[in-house]
Amino acid sequence: MKINISPLRQWFGFTRRERRASFTLIILIAIVVCVRFLIPGNRVSSNYILIEKELINSDSVQRVLAETTVRSSPPSRTTTTRPMLIDINSCDSVQLLSLPGIGPVLSGRIIRFRNLLGGYASIEQLQEVYGLSPETYNMIKDRITADTTLIDKININSADFRRFRRLPYFEQNEINDMLRYRNMNWQIYNIDELIENNILSDEKATKVKPYLSF
Repeated sequence: MKINISPLRQWFGFTRRERRASFTLIILIAIVVCVRFLIPGNRVSSNYILIEKELINSDSVQRVLAETTVRSSPPSRTTTTRPMLIDINSCDSVQLLSLPGIGPVLSGRIIRFRNLLGGYASIEQLQEVYGLSPETYNMIKDRITADTTLIDKININSADFRRFRRLPYFEQNEINDMLRYRNMNWQIYNIDELIENNILSDEKATKVKPYLSF
């Protein structure tokens, strides 16, 4: 009865050359074992050493051992550490210096513009900082964030002209119109009132809304 050993060959995954080398290795090991039992005394040691050297130096054996090690070794996993995001509403100038393309001058301008705004409503506003190029912004945009809860908002129903004027997005005539409208109606309830009464445009209302409280 002929035994089908092809499944075993497929399971081990060895090529014909690797199987031949493995068979040679088994024969050499068998010879070493026989020498230990058949040759007594010091002759065992000397003959064993000679055979062992031949076994170690065999190219076929070395190839099999190397390929077996590669097969059994688990694939290495490379881990990448993502840098921590820098919050542009709470960081200091030293932290900004760790960003690519940001030097002492730009870091100072980013901080000053933040103080002028009362905080950044989005990271896109960094593009309004004087001297910060589009190339630099593209390099740092994935490494920064803006915590909008830190924005110093303007109470639209109690702020005076000077407080509104600090926000660089307001024009003088827009502030005057808001104050007159507030005096006439006692209170402004939402940004839509200012749009409906043509005090602010849709674009301007979207820009200043994060800086107003009602």
